[in-house]
Amino acid sequence: DAEEGRFVASTIFEQKMLHQKMNGEFAILYRTNAQSRAMEDALRKRDIPYRIYGGLSFYQRKEIKDVLGYLRMVINPKDEEALVRIINFPTRGIGNTTVEKLNIAANHYKRSIFEVMEHIDKIDLKLTAGTKNKINDFVTMIKNFQVINETQDAYYLADYVVKKTGLVLIQEMRKDGTPEGIAKLENIEELLNGIKDFTEGQKEVDGARGALAEFMEDVALATDLDNDKGDDDRVALMTIHLAKGLEFPTVFCVGMEEDLFPSAMSMSTRSELEEERRLFYVALTRAEHQAYLTYAQSRYRWGKLTDCDPSRFIEEIAPQYLEFLTPPETNYRYKSGINSDIFGDVDKSKFRQTKPVSG
Repeated sequence: DAEEGRFVASTIFEQKMLHQKMNGEFAILYRTNAQSRAMEDALRKRDIPYRIYGGLSFYQRKEIKDVLGYLRMVINPKDEEALVRIINFPTRGIGNTTVEKLNIAANHYKRSIFEVMEHIDKIDLKLTAGTKNKINDFVTMIKNFQVINETQDAYYLADYVVKKTGLVLIQEMRKDGTPEGIAKLENIEELLNGIKDFTEGQKEVDGARGALAEFMEDVALATDLDNDKGDDDRVALMTIHLAKGLEFPTVFCVGMEEDLFPSAMSMSTRSELEEERRLFYVALTRAEHQAYLTYAQSRYRWGKLTDCDPSRFIEEIAPQYLEFLTPPETNYRYKSGINSDIFGDVDKSKFRQTKPVSG
């Protein structure tokens, strides 16, 4: 999935260089919001400006900021913005009044809020024994994360933090099949996928363990760029639902895989599958001149690399309209039984074998 992002970014870069195209002539369409992360990361590394339509940039989404808040506390317990964000999320009985008292005490003793919390038993803040216990539990939890961080890579720690703090359980409970709950869960999963990808990359490059501090530096650069409101010539990123009625000279439909598009949650009935097929038609017809359909052969799901099958929608397009940049997979899990005779044999002369990337 990271290679998919790099392919899209490098293709845009090449098209701009070769044909003097503007960023605004390109659009990247995806089925779920979580897919924007790999695309955003790749575009940033190519220094290509982009804009997310109808949603927040990946690292600006609330559930992502919550997880990153915990990770920021591990690296720097004096990060008071992160502390205030996570001290009572998920709810653990440390309310606003308690936080205000801690803040006043921190100001009085010229110490950070976390240092005050570490010595909560020695400071008279007129807190109940129960509240003090909850504060002590919170301090112990953060210190435990710090100990793990000394020996483990960023992915191990992030996965542990998400499970230990109950952030995913909260999402599971809230989920109830609502699109918002599912989207939040997908975003947290995608953050973990990104961290996994980062740690694996670090291990390959210099044998490092992919420490959390290095990943957080990467994220800091990403969020700085999100605040850049420079020129208006930007690549458009959006979900296919939002693309209805818009047109772009060149469109990338990414994540063309079974269980992603068509979505695994929209394949239980024939009518749901038809709706997904209509959605694909919408995506394809947004392109005025050229459409790229990309899929990953493997994708991280909750930090585990899983094999993917190309979407059945690719196979449903008549072969004469397709040019394969790499030979198509022959071992489709899904085989179309409908009108299969109209496609005939795929013309092998259409394949253009790409050279393997050096290294």
